[in-house]
Amino acid sequence: MTELTPPDLTRCQAEKPNGQGPFTLGGGHKMIRCQDTPKVIVTEREPGADGQVGSMALCGHCLEVFQTQKGTPNVFVKVIEED
Repeated sequence: MTELTPPDLTRCQAEKPNGQGPFTLGGGHKMIRCQDTPKVIVTEREPGADGQVGSMALCGHCLEVFQTQKGTPNVFVKVIEED
């Protein structure tokens, strides 16, 4: 069983496109990690197929994208307290 990476409280853990498409010269389409400060921790409500419950830290914008693409019925969202 693969060990899960814990939520990173210093940087959003979402990956997003680097802005280059398949027809961009000299570059390539890649996914890069978001640089923003996380605002929430999203946690699965039930274990996945591997029997583990995953969680990750997301910034506000990436949370909106996540909710648009996946919805939130199977996850629990916890707001990160700021100092």
